[in-house]
Amino acid sequence: MLHKFRIKGLIVGISLILSLPLSAQDLQTALKLTLSEQFETAGKTFQTLITNEPNKGDNYYYYGEYWLKKFFVDSMTVSLKEVIVPALQNYNKGIEKDPMNPLNYVGVGRVNILQGKYAEAKTNFDKAISLLPIKNFKKSDIPLTNQALTYAKMAEASLKLPNKSLTELIALIDKAVERSNTVPEVYIIKGDIYLEFNDGSSSIVAYNKANELDPKSCIAKVKIGQLWVRGKNYTDAILYYNEAIGIDATFAPAYRERAELYGLAGKWDNGIKDYQKFLELSEKNTYAKVRYASFLFMAKKHSEALQIINEVMAIDPTYNLLCRLAAYSYYETDKCSDALKSIETFFTNVKKNDGKIIASDYTYYGDILAKLGDDSLAVEKYKLGYQLEPSNCDILTKIAKTSNKLKKYDDVIESYLKKATNNCATLTDYYDLGKAYYSNGGQYMEKKDTINALKQWNKADSALTEVLNKKADFINAVYYRAMSRASIDYNSEKGLALSDYENLMTLSLADSVKYKSFVNMSYEYMRYFYYKQYNMNKNCEDAKKSILYCEKILASDPKNENSLLIKKSLAGKCPK
Repeated sequence: MLHKFRIKGLIVGISLILSLPLSAQDLQTALKLTLSEQFETAGKTFQTLITNEPNKGDNYYYYGEYWLKKFFVDSMTVSLKEVIVPALQNYNKGIEKDPMNPLNYVGVGRVNILQGKYAEAKTNFDKAISLLPIKNFKKSDIPLTNQALTYAKMAEASLKLPNKSLTELIALIDKAVERSNTVPEVYIIKGDIYLEFNDGSSSIVAYNKANELDPKSCIAKVKIGQLWVRGKNYTDAILYYNEAIGIDATFAPAYRERAELYGLAGKWDNGIKDYQKFLELSEKNTYAKVRYASFLFMAKKHSEALQIINEVMAIDPTYNLLCRLAAYSYYETDKCSDALKSIETFFTNVKKNDGKIIASDYTYYGDILAKLGDDSLAVEKYKLGYQLEPSNCDILTKIAKTSNKLKKYDDVIESYLKKATNNCATLTDYYDLGKAYYSNGGQYMEKKDTINALKQWNKADSALTEVLNKKADFINAVYYRAMSRASIDYNSEKGLALSDYENLMTLSLADSVKYKSFVNMSYEYMRYFYYKQYNMNKNCEDAKKSILYCEKILASDPKNENSLLIKKSLAGKCPK
């Protein structure tokens, strides 16, 4: 069964930048390639651009941004450490070659924030601001577009601050708009800021403004589409993705976003077609293949996902996300030995690289171990997964079911009680809880601990009563409550279980073949109960009933010793 686990754990969201109104066509090309996540070609284009224009600060700034975008687009497979070094090299080179260009100081400040060096970030931002005119903006040597973007990019970078303030961020955007109100990316960043603060209404206004300023902007349309997806308005979302593709059929992210939207709608075949197009446009780079493999996995195309996974890992085995996907996919295709190797490799790499573990990593690990027969270790893994996602009731079910196999009823009980606390316990869960209490009582009795045994059986009675109040004909619940009450009244003196066994007998006789064992148990209880009652009260009606049930048992089992003995002992005690 495919696990329910959050999609964000496997397919990471994207952070895109708007194509800028710059004069250099080569820079436009490099930015478009970056937007389209064609990182290999984009990187080569930036390198050529810098070789041809080595003194232009914008080239270094956007090449630095290119490195950070690789991380933001694919933070599960690209580490921050590996992009910070080249990003800083470009920003610093840009400052060296074009010291009056404020953008590279913003770039350094952005890296400072990502590193947690907030005081240094402020120093660099202040340096960028010091290069900008306070008034008479049009007379400055710095183009109005760059003046606006300097403030907007500071606001964008500040989104990663731990104590970010909406008021302060929008104040930076207002300064950007004061310099130029015709730069679409300023409004894209403004929309991102509002979205970060869960203000979807203001966010859509900003994105629409960007779209109005540049109706041919694919990124504006994708952003609007993503916002509609967030609001579960899938009809409008797909219209915007279609518009983006209509404007530029080579804009890869639009295909990916539309594919994921098809996935949400369960239209996996359509999604796969779009992902194949995304793969083609993004030069079949490793990142695109990883995304495609993730999508194939969620489409339950596990064998196909494994083909892509193995293809990528043959070239680059460092993608630990693929070890995760391989483990999941091998498990789903019943190749548990391969699955175990993959999940062990994943956890080894995670520990080495300080990566991120999600709850499903542990639950799949547990499932793999359980299938391989190591239930005890499987439970340990499930518990670790539950610690990461304490609202996940499916994990609690796994803990309960596997612990029940191990006869560790305390763990079973704890799991079902947590499900009840989380308001996700089903009627079957309460039934299983009652069974666990009953079995736990039996274990206490084996230890001669009568007090705790009785406590467990009374709890079993309560849990099963709750079940039967909602479904009176739940025959298995009737059986276990009868057993629990019979255990509490172990001498059958009070008849606590009588009504339950009568009910069990009635329900079982409706299909006496299927429920033959329940019928016999009911007869046996009645036989002994009425025999006990006769011995206590000498009421001949009790003796007659006991003999009746002895005969019912002997009809199918003529050599039943207990029935023969009881019938013999009662013979002649009462007149017929």
